[in-house]
Amino acid sequence: MPAEIATPAFVLHTRPYGESDRIVTLITEHHGKLAGIAKGAKNSRRRFAGTLEPFVHIRVVFRQRHATDLAFLVRCELLEALHPFRRDLERYAAGSYVLELTDRMVLGRESGGDIYRLVQDALTVLAGDGLCDPVLRAFELQLLAASGYAPVLDRCRGCGTAIGDGSALYLALERGGIVCRSCVRPNEPVRPVSNDTARALARLAVEPLARAGTGDETRHLVEAASIAEHLLRGATTGPLRSRTFLARTRVDSPGTVR
Repeated sequence: MPAEIATPAFVLHTRPYGESDRIVTLITEHHGKLAGIAKGAKNSRRRFAGTLEPFVHIRVVFRQRHATDLAFLVRCELLEALHPFRRDLERYAAGSYVLELTDRMVLGRESGGDIYRLVQDALTVLAGDGLCDPVLRAFELQLLAASGYAPVLDRCRGCGTAIGDGSALYLALERGGIVCRSCVRPNEPVRPVSNDTARALARLAVEPLARAGTGDETRHLVEAASIAEHLLRGATTGPLRSRTFLARTRVDSPGTVR
């Protein structure tokens, strides 16, 4: 019998399997992204009750099966339930986006504890009473870096000149970073970026998520969101359903669900 392994985790995604089982995808502190089967989860009131849901911090106990990458989930213990996500539609949408983006960006068990801690920080801050948008922009940039797609935002990716002198800046879509006018290659797809937005993005990429929204970056969030979306397109495939849902939860959205 394989030994039981325990680790803190957050549920990223679940799907039914058969009549009563579930396939569960988690981001764990010690074992990266983990997929496992929870036998009888639909009817279990002891081993999985209230734990295979989004926005709960759990301790998962599992056994690794040698014949497959799919672990066998023995039980889950509730560590903390983040209730604000159940009471606020925009925060629910923002938290769903964090979980879906993590699921899409992280492959297998390659991730370390840094991504788990980033998800934990994002959900903790979003469960507070601050603005969601700055936290999401910071999370996107820091998840890109933790996944090996770190964008260069504080200097020109071509010549290394630091931003901030007021010169024209552009996002090099295929290179994943900021470039000055002199370093734009012939026929290279680029989009203009204001100096203020570039500085705001550079701060969000390195500061703790709890500090997102405490500076003047909130004045540049619309352009920052567009830049982050372009950067994510190079690291993900297909649309993110939760991003569309998040846009619809806004009061000023033409397709609002409020």
